[in-house]
Amino acid sequence: MPAQKKTVVMPSRKAKNIYENWKVYSKHGKLMFRCNQRKAQWYLTRELAAVKDNEERSIQLNFDTKGEGHAEDDYMVEDRSNFCVICASTDGLTLHHVVPYVYRQWFPLTIKSKSSRDLLLVCKQCHDQYERHATSLKKSLATKYELPLEGKGWVRVPENRTARKAASALLRAADKIPVERKKELENTVHSFWEQKKQDPTQTNDKRKENSNDSTEPTDWRSLDWDQVLQKCCELEDLFQGSNFIEHGQGVVQHLMVNKSVDDNGKEGWPDLESFVKQWRQHFLDHSKPQHLSDRWTVGGEIYTH
Repeated sequence: MPAQKKTVVMPSRKAKNIYENWKVYSKHGKLMFRCNQRKAQWYLTRELAAVKDNEERSIQLNFDTKGEGHAEDDYMVEDRSNFCVICASTDGLTLHHVVPYVYRQWFPLTIKSKSSRDLLLVCKQCHDQYERHATSLKKSLATKYELPLEGKGWVRVPENRTARKAASALLRAADKIPVERKKELENTVHSFWEQKKQDPTQTNDKRKENSNDSTEPTDWRSLDWDQVLQKCCELEDLFQGSNFIEHGQGVVQHLMVNKSVDDNGKEGWPDLESFVKQWRQHFLDHSKPQHLSDRWTVGGEIYTH
C-alpha cells in the first residue's frame, strides 16, 4: 500500500511582500536559489520537491539538476528585504530594471534569463529621481550609436498631414471660416480625395509600402463628402517604415557584433557584458543605494551558463 501523501499547507502571502524568500535546495542539500511561493508550489504540485521539515519556507528537489545553482556566497541565494534598496522605504515599492527593459528585451536568452539579479526593489520617489539620470545615459547612447530614442526609420507622409489639417478645420468651424479660406480647404481635401480615388486599392499608400501594417485599405470611391472629411481627420502622417528599428534593438545589435565562443561551445558577447556592467555601475553611482546587499556587485553573473 503506497504511503499517504502529506498535505502541503502554504503560508499566507502578504500582498505588499514582493520577495517571499523561499529556499530551493538541490537533491544533495545545496542551496541553489531563492524563489517565490508560486514557484515553490509549482515544484511541490508536480512532486518534483518536498517541503523541508526543519526549515521554514524551504523545499528540496528530488531530481538531479543540470547545475548546482548559484555559489553559496552569491547575492542570488541570500534573503532579500521588502524595502527600497536606496532609502529603505516600504511605500510605493516597484521592481526596478537596472538594465532598462528597452535594451534587455533584445538580449540573447542566456543573458535575458538572468534578469532577476538586475531587478531591485525601489520606491517610486527614488525610482523617479534615478530615471532622470538613466534618461541622460540613454540619450548619450542614442548619440553614440546614431539611434534616436524614438527609433530609426520613420516615414513621413506630408500630404496626409495637409489633408488632415484641412478636414479638421472644416469639421470644427466651417461656419466661422472666411469664404475664400473655406474654399481653399475644401479644394485641398477634394484634391486628396481625387488622388485616392484614382488608386482604389491603395497600392501607393506609403503606410503599406513602408511598413507591415495589415489593416484593410479604404475604398475612397465609396465615401461621401462627410465620410471623406471624417476619414481625413483620422489620417496619420508618420509611420514605421519597413527598415524601422527600435532604439534598444539597434544598440544591442551593435553590442552583439563582437562574439566569442569558448572551448565548450558557449557563446559570449564581451561588449554586451560591458554594457550590463555599465548600467550596474551607473545605478550605484547615481542612486547611491544605502540598503543594497554588498553581495550585489557590478561583476556579478551575467550569463545563465
